[in-house]
Amino acid sequence: MKRNKWVLLSAISFVLVIISLSGVICYAQKAPGPITLVYTLHTPPPPKGGGTADQAAFEWWTKEIEARTEGRVKFQVHYGAVLGKPTDFVKMVGGVGVADVGNIIGTYTQWQLPLFAGAMQPFLTTGMDIEVKALTRLYNEWAPMREEWAKHNIKPLWWYVIDPYSLIIKKEISRLDDLQGKKIWGAGGFAEIIKKFGITQVFFPATQAYEALQKGTLDGIIFPYGPISAFKFYEVAKVFVDMSFAGGQTPSAQGINLDVWNKISPEDRNTIEMVSAGMHDWFKQYYERDQQRLRDFYNSQGVTFITLSHEEQERIRERCAEAVWADWVEKAKSQGIPAEEFLTRYRAIVKELGQ
Repeated sequence: MKRNKWVLLSAISFVLVIISLSGVICYAQKAPGPITLVYTLHTPPPPKGGGTADQAAFEWWTKEIEARTEGRVKFQVHYGAVLGKPTDFVKMVGGVGVADVGNIIGTYTQWQLPLFAGAMQPFLTTGMDIEVKALTRLYNEWAPMREEWAKHNIKPLWWYVIDPYSLIIKKEISRLDDLQGKKIWGAGGFAEIIKKFGITQVFFPATQAYEALQKGTLDGIIFPYGPISAFKFYEVAKVFVDMSFAGGQTPSAQGINLDVWNKISPEDRNTIEMVSAGMHDWFKQYYERDQQRLRDFYNSQGVTFITLSHEEQERIRERCAEAVWADWVEKAKSQGIPAEEFLTRYRAIVKELGQ
């Protein structure tokens, strides 16, 4: 009798051990391990001290996620578009094997993500705060905005709006007409403004613009104020013409491959989304603090700053605003893109936010 009782207890203990081990094995199979995300950026690496707002934001975001996930999510960052051209970032991130995460820039993806990039049309809004908030709200409210990302197999984690634009040239001007016949780099709506003033518009990856300016094959570039320092354009063209009155600031998103995203544990995905949700405010505060440093730096490099007269600014606006929008709508409609609805919705949100 005692022997039978001992055999029964031994059998029960054995079964419990097996069940326990099975649970451990199943958990080990289901629990995702650490993941390293390959991150492609077009900017040069940030210098000591943080660099421009976008350079500093990329660095802070990656380190904050690594710290908060206790190393379960890490980043392998590739600066300077070494993995591929910025025009290919959507394909690189949404596809397989090149990059998991990327800084996807409206300038280079105008017809890959046309509704997202639509916000960079000039004269719609000025200032990064309203533009980011309007884009975010429209993305949340309007399905076509979300669908254009999903079809590329990309989830946008956070976006920012690049600094206001400046025209970087070698000689002082008072009117855009002074540049007739010159070759100026410009993208999006700014490309159309250039053309309307008899200027030759050219476009290629900005990483090639320094050499073109240096050799004289390019006479100027319309580029965001802060990133001018990262690309060192001030070394080869020292006249900055303020174009902030036109707006047209470029939205840029940090997007992640959806398949890769789904491999990350729910806990770590939640952490990434929490960090990402605060990036607009982080970026804005850094940008505002950094303006005096940038101004002092450009002054130390011998830069001359020009602000066009109010009359010239109004002349440019009257000549270009409606024409630029109409040109974009026509091109978009030919590709089946609901551009008119985008403009109607976006402008209504911008107006509301500006009140």
